[in-house]
Amino acid sequence: MNKLNFLLLLILCQFISFAQKLDDELVSKANKLKDKYEDEDMVILKSISDYEYYIDNKTDELHASLSENLEFLALSSGTEYIKRNYFSDNSFIDDYDIENDRGRSVDYEKYCGHVQSGDIFYSDAKVCAYNFEFDYRGRGINFESKTIFTDPKYLTKIFFSDDLPVEERLIRIKVPDYADIELVEVNFDGYNIQKKESKQDEITTYTYTLSEVEDFSDLERTPGYLHFLPHILILTKSYTINEEKRTVLSSTEDLYGWYYQLTKQISRDSKSFEAKVKEITAGLDSDLDKMKAIYYWVQDNIKYIAFEDGLAGFKPEDAKEVYYNLYGDCKGMANLTREMLSIVGIDARLGWLGTNRIPYTYDIPSLAVDNHMICVAYLNDNKYFLDPTEKFNKLDYNAERIQGKQIMIENGVGYLIDTVRVEPIEKYLKESNWNFTIQDGVLAGIGETILKGEKKKDLLYFLSNQESEDLEKILKAVVCGSDDPDNFMINEYSAFDREKVFNVTYSMKLENNLNSFGDEIYVDLDFYEEFSKGEIEEDRKVLYSFGDKSFNRTTGELKIPVGYKVNYLPEPVEIKSDYYSFNMHFRQKGDRIIYFKEIKILKPILPKEEFINWNKAINTINNFYNDQIILQAAQ
Repeated sequence: MNKLNFLLLLILCQFISFAQKLDDELVSKANKLKDKYEDEDMVILKSISDYEYYIDNKTDELHASLSENLEFLALSSGTEYIKRNYFSDNSFIDDYDIENDRGRSVDYEKYCGHVQSGDIFYSDAKVCAYNFEFDYRGRGINFESKTIFTDPKYLTKIFFSDDLPVEERLIRIKVPDYADIELVEVNFDGYNIQKKESKQDEITTYTYTLSEVEDFSDLERTPGYLHFLPHILILTKSYTINEEKRTVLSSTEDLYGWYYQLTKQISRDSKSFEAKVKEITAGLDSDLDKMKAIYYWVQDNIKYIAFEDGLAGFKPEDAKEVYYNLYGDCKGMANLTREMLSIVGIDARLGWLGTNRIPYTYDIPSLAVDNHMICVAYLNDNKYFLDPTEKFNKLDYNAERIQGKQIMIENGVGYLIDTVRVEPIEKYLKESNWNFTIQDGVLAGIGETILKGEKKKDLLYFLSNQESEDLEKILKAVVCGSDDPDNFMINEYSAFDREKVFNVTYSMKLENNLNSFGDEIYVDLDFYEEFSKGEIEEDRKVLYSFGDKSFNRTTGELKIPVGYKVNYLPEPVEIKSDYYSFNMHFRQKGDRIIYFKEIKILKPILPKEEFINWNKAINTINNFYNDQIILQAAQ
């Protein structure tokens, strides 16, 4: 046998030996599941989470443990996965183990550190990430871990889904009689979740099972996942030890009491920035102007670093530290705003609330209810919700993410519950005016677009962080829907001023919007066809998020060329709903054709039952967009 044949035989033997290490049953499962999940490289066959509450022997305090067991199965060869375990200052990973389906150890890479997303640093949330590889389809890897929660109020919710499809999900929660713990089932409707309750040796076990759990992590246009994913809220209210009842969070009063004692721990020493406040408010007579100046100064000079959703970061940083560092999270920025306003005699307080990502209200005594803090100011019988993390936000305008949300406002040892005002749709206006003429076979025109409210705020913040050479491309995308349109030029744009509307002027020569056939000219006046590609997939199972409300109004004029008359104008469209409205029409006025288009998204979230009506509306407006004006040479 020559060397080449020997090597080929050796490789073949090694391959056969390697392949024999695969479990035939798992290979068969993988082949079937690949047909089921064509776009997935792996699935979780079984995900088991065991939660257990107990009294820690060293501290005599209530602790909780989470034991996880996940069985991964590769649906493709040569793929890898990163399993993440999150913890904080009030929890830790006690143990973990990673083995293949044969019980043998697996090579993996491990990283532990603070959670970071882009340039946002979450100092109060930590993660351990385990990266392991699957050599062949049908390879199974089992991951086990145990996490200890040293303060159970930080254990707030349990999800059924993961970032992979899960074939079989099991959640067990063991609650001893000495612990008062309420389980709130959220978004269970539409899911075949089985629940069992059993009791043994003064311990009640709640068991939940769900099969074929879909992965929605990559689905676009979703609101906060708490709005639609099935999950269990855990309310740890109290526990009894040695006949002594110890309260954790049994009521809204308890929740505020805990927040309040955290705020009492921070220093209210404002001497270090009293001179700055005097400088900021110099020459201003009214308290309203002073409040505005301070609010805008914090927006402009304190960098926002989000600790949002980190479970340990509920204590605001001292105002003097935020001022000295020139950065802070929402709590630190709200606290600095409060202290600066207090210096000039304005009644300013801290307010806790959940952004629109969170669907809960303060009827639920849980740290899961909120993720944000702002400053609430009282002046001249008016209430102002000041969120300095919203750069370029105008005074007395509430950002989309906090509108309509309950807010808990400090009031000494007590508290106030209020609701942040919802802004009218008129404050979302983006208004465009176009004037066209037909010149040398081209639709030539000039335009102006004005932005207000949410769209202006977001755009100014985005533009302020861009290189100057990119501004024109961004503005083109804003006013015409594309950052590289043909023969489209930005002429001027206004200064970045939160107090004024943002204005952009431009000119264009649209070659593709005009066609001539014989004695007829076909004209398409609309180069920005909003929502033309807005159809929602028929099989979408999750509600749809527009991001925020919107109000777009466009008026266009076309001067009818000499020697031509109007032969045809598209039929008007008017659609009204509680969630949106479309109004589009053409009319002739003397020697001009007037185009009017008004589109309103009245609510930022569209429920599933509205998808059919929405798609019908999109089909109707697309028929309108695809229709054209017909001009005919006068006889």
